[in-house]
Amino acid sequence: EYLFHHFFRSLPCVVQDPSEADFFFVPSYFKCIEVVNFVEQFDREETEASVLFHQTVDYVTQFGPWFGRRDGSDHIFLFSWGRFPCRLSNWRAPSRSSIALQVENNCEDLNSEGPQPTFNRWKDIIIPGHIDQWRVAELQKWNLPFQQRDVLLSFHGRHAGNTESYSKVSVRTQILEELEGLPGVSVGGFIEGYHELLGQSMFCLAPRGITPWTIHLYVAMLAGCIPIILSDDYEVPFQGIVDWPSFSLKWPMRSAGRELYAYLVSLDPALMAEMKRRVDENSCWFNYYSSGACSPYRAVLRSLEERLKQRPTYVGQWWGPGG
Repeated sequence: EYLFHHFFRSLPCVVQDPSEADFFFVPSYFKCIEVVNFVEQFDREETEASVLFHQTVDYVTQFGPWFGRRDGSDHIFLFSWGRFPCRLSNWRAPSRSSIALQVENNCEDLNSEGPQPTFNRWKDIIIPGHIDQWRVAELQKWNLPFQQRDVLLSFHGRHAGNTESYSKVSVRTQILEELEGLPGVSVGGFIEGYHELLGQSMFCLAPRGITPWTIHLYVAMLAGCIPIILSDDYEVPFQGIVDWPSFSLKWPMRSAGRELYAYLVSLDPALMAEMKRRVDENSCWFNYYSSGACSPYRAVLRSLEERLKQRPTYVGQWWGPGG
């Protein structure tokens, strides 16, 4: 939340006159205030993010005519975590036609709520999850060339056996039940040397969690590992910029076990080496500490440029002769 705010504030194209602006970025610290409340417990009803969201929208709409002139379609809100914006009460109506930067296209919690679509392909932008700078450096440090990788497939993380809230995440259970012990496979719970293992793996599983998105996808790519996305309804970021099929697999969750393994062992090593090369080539789009023309920020800017070109006309809520 802070990084995007800082990025937009530092752009040379920022203008002081609202009438000249193509877009308005609305500082959005909804997950941040949730974390602060978790530590300090200043709101025991846990409504703090909703309160902040509605206060923010009230301020924006009262600031001037700018939100209403295009029905909010030039205003950008950031939802940086899973189950957002649905964790915010009554969020749809106040958002109007505003653009959402969000990490996933469905609000869902396998333990408490079914899928709620929140993503509009014509205006909203899916962004990658954030991996902190120290971890980025660690993952890149262990990124071995393809020829030196001796693990075919890996996944380690939360599952029903070590985290009670993951009891309904069946794809992770299937991974352990069907793949554990197979040649070239390392799957299970949390382990020491996890980053090193990713750097030794040809393929890294990125299964959904309680919600459809998974940070495992971006961790894999920063370690130079070909990701296998096991989340049927997950929308990946920057599809107009990044050629996802050239460096990743998206595989049906129902076939995440031995059928997937059989497919992987049949692949041509030369094809796998090329996919690994493409992973390294494209990982900068998912690294919030990447500089230059390839970064999540630049991908968002390019996406906004496309939305500016296709922004529909909005004549306003009211009109009349002489009005």
